[in-house]
Amino acid sequence: MIHYRPFRNADPPALVKLWNAAVPESSSARPLSVHELDDHAFNPPTFDRQGLIVAERDGRPVGFVHAGFGPVESEPPQPLRLDHEMGVVAMLVVEPGAGAEETAGGLVVEAERYLRRKGAKVLYGGGALPMNPFYWGLYGGSEAAGVPSSHFLFNSTLTNLGYEPISTAVHLHFDLHRPDPRDPRAGILRRQFETVFEEDPVGSSWWEILALADFHPMRVGLRSRADGVEVARAYTWDMTWFGRNDGRPRLGVFGVEVEPAHRRKGYGRFLFGEIIRQARERGFLTMEVQALADNEPAMILYQTVDFEPVEQSTVFRLPAPFPERSRP
Repeated sequence: MIHYRPFRNADPPALVKLWNAAVPESSSARPLSVHELDDHAFNPPTFDRQGLIVAERDGRPVGFVHAGFGPVESEPPQPLRLDHEMGVVAMLVVEPGAGAEETAGGLVVEAERYLRRKGAKVLYGGGALPMNPFYWGLYGGSEAAGVPSSHFLFNSTLTNLGYEPISTAVHLHFDLHRPDPRDPRAGILRRQFETVFEEDPVGSSWWEILALADFHPMRVGLRSRADGVEVARAYTWDMTWFGRNDGRPRLGVFGVEVEPAHRRKGYGRFLFGEIIRQARERGFLTMEVQALADNEPAMILYQTVDFEPVEQSTVFRLPAPFPERSRP
């Protein structure tokens, strides 16, 4: 008999065992220690113990689900304020074995009830920026954009409960042992632009700071030497925890942007070349970036600089009207 209950302070040792046994290593940081999972997933100021629901069998935790909300997006920013109209089932971890599917389904329904009690009018499955509370830095690759394809139980549970896929992100890797991608304009652009690497950038959002502050984020800008105008930018962070099993330190890249007036001039390609050179100097062996599968310009850019697709992640949404099963 499965019993569902909210998180307790004594739970992290049991939950980290579940994490290390059940979360796919291809798209997550593992193995994790107790304090690592506790600090990054259960200790943020936006954490609500009612939203982390544990499944017990005979008093022993056999799974957990974690649900939450994204930030209120406003100008100026309002730190620590959450938008309770849109909720997300951000994590699902269940002990492998008999009954796992039934336990997983029950956990997601409990998460739905929690989200609806808090006021959610839209329910997502799998977090994507900015709807990615708690696990950016631990799960889902460089941007935690949905449920990775290798997390079979999470995907199948959402599908069986009627969630529908609404977007797909492609994870792409670059092996830093390979030669630099050829860029015939690199010499000219290096004379025209300087690449500025800014560690722990102050301008990051409070949401990114909560997620990545301990992973050495860096802002990379491409600026004109003539007038100081920035034409392109990206952010990086240390994904080395994702390489613990394969021994390949990883650098994640996100927030890649070229100013609209400066697109199709090779600046994005050049920026990536500079990030690759700096990543090698810092001892990384793999770089990762993500792009929506239907974002053709981004996919062309990344494949032009020799990134290769390795996995996909999917964001799901539960169609309205909500089913009776999740009524609070």
